[in-house]
Amino acid sequence: MEKTGIAVWNPVEIPQKRCAMWRFPLRSIWVERIETEWHVLSLPETRGNGGASYRIVSRSQKPASSQWRHYLHRDSRAMQPAPVLPDRPVVMRPDRALTLLPGQSTIFFLELPVWFRLSTGGHRPAKVFEEPLSVLSRTWFGDPVNGDLCWGLATRLHHSIESVEPVADRAVCPLMIENDSESDLEFQKICLHVENLSIFRGTRHLWTNSLHAVFKGPDQATQMEIIHTPPGFEEGMVPLSEARLPSTGWNIRRTFGMLKYFTDF
Repeated sequence: MEKTGIAVWNPVEIPQKRCAMWRFPLRSIWVERIETEWHVLSLPETRGNGGASYRIVSRSQKPASSQWRHYLHRDSRAMQPAPVLPDRPVVMRPDRALTLLPGQSTIFFLELPVWFRLSTGGHRPAKVFEEPLSVLSRTWFGDPVNGDLCWGLATRLHHSIESVEPVADRAVCPLMIENDSESDLEFQKICLHVENLSIFRGTRHLWTNSLHAVFKGPDQATQMEIIHTPPGFEEGMVPLSEARLPSTGWNIRRTFGMLKYFTDF
């Protein structure tokens, strides 16, 4: 039976000598099970804006390729696919110039690309493999000494969740920002440390933790808080994958001119 949308992240059972296929707009994932071996192939897709799907196919339908990878694991129970956020901070370049005036606050809904992770089930789950579902550019954020190697992404700053299309390969990050200063706050680049964020599953969207940023001025500290409860924008939201590097409470760092330059939470 084929699954579509965020249902592709449901647990699966791959029968012996059969092949599972996950297809996303920019990448397809093939997993074949032979005894205690798991054979994995990742291929680029050219469909662009197509949806996500999952189904079990016969071995005769699997692609011929020299890029198959092979993993050994005895666990024969259900496998768990899961979306996880990238392994580096993501620098987001907004699609238009926006300025938050002094004393004002706003919320943006940002779309973050997810990676595909497959783990075994049972009491001691083990990660089998992990694969990006889209190609991101490498970029440097901050000064040459104290900056970070990041992933770069052009994005739209959504003011309402209604304008965000529900897809299986991106998670929505609610970013609440207060300009608690006497200076204009220009949004030219926003660096998010996504390795500190978890992913939740709603009824229509994937979500990350909400973020609360307080901008104190170009020469002051920017305060960033990660809200660890599920975002309250959909009913029945449940945890799906944990943060790579969990972080708690408020974190404060000096900024370099504007919020676009902050390098850490």
